[in-house]
Amino acid sequence: MNILVPLAGSLAGLGVFVAMAQLIPSGPRLNTALARIHATGTPELHLPPARALIRQVAGALPWLPIPAADLALLGQDRERWLASKIICGLAGLGAVPLLTVLVTMSGYQEGLAIPAAVSTLLAIVLFFMPDFLTRINAAQRRADFKHALTSYLDLVALERSAGAGPAEALEASAEIGGGWAFARIEAALDTARKAGRPPWEGLAALAAQTGISELSDLADIAEVAGHEGARILQTLTARAESMRAEALAATRAKAGSRSTTMVVPIALLASGFLVLLIFPIVYRTFG
Repeated sequence: MNILVPLAGSLAGLGVFVAMAQLIPSGPRLNTALARIHATGTPELHLPPARALIRQVAGALPWLPIPAADLALLGQDRERWLASKIICGLAGLGAVPLLTVLVTMSGYQEGLAIPAAVSTLLAIVLFFMPDFLTRINAAQRRADFKHALTSYLDLVALERSAGAGPAEALEASAEIGGGWAFARIEAALDTARKAGRPPWEGLAALAAQTGISELSDLADIAEVAGHEGARILQTLTARAESMRAEALAATRAKAGSRSTTMVVPIALLASGFLVLLIFPIVYRTFG
């Protein structure tokens, strides 16, 4: 008996069960009512069915690691990221049965037997593919943010040298620069200002949200200057130079690794060229 038939039936039954569970209204729950009463923010009473289903799946899988810092840095939604994982996993699980059905409908007479382990392995690989892509994109985004932060430190140092206070220097420098990194910094400072908090607390919150330690260092430096009135011009300049040196070392290391990996294709190309030159002589000699 082909194992794909009961597997397809099980998936179809699971889909019908989930659809019916979402369509049939359930009874009121005490914990939900209490959470709604004690909620401090605006309750989300009318969530879309898809988003509500994703939240239920996320609640049923507490062990699933979620890269919160990477998602916050990329500006992606947590529910949408979970939905992409589920869709990719289901696509990998159903790719092999769909391929079998298409081959059978095309008139291929011989039996096409593909082990169920292949479909399961493909589903697992595609399920974790969003994690891999998110990690790569977040690493590039974090490097770009650090480059922009170096320029932001220089601007803050210039504002301080012109006689501006710590809070004024942070806000004015964020307004001068352009790009998405300066926009994120300006939004964090604006949020802190509207909440009645000092700007370095907004930078610290953004650093904790995105996982950028250099931004947290800037928040600490600005806090010391704001509370104790310390001179931070030399500290900001030294920190900017240190970040430039780190970025230059990382760029050189990446260039060295790419140069090392280019040895193999160059060697293969040279070998092919030598074979192309020697082949006519060998063919005339032994042919």
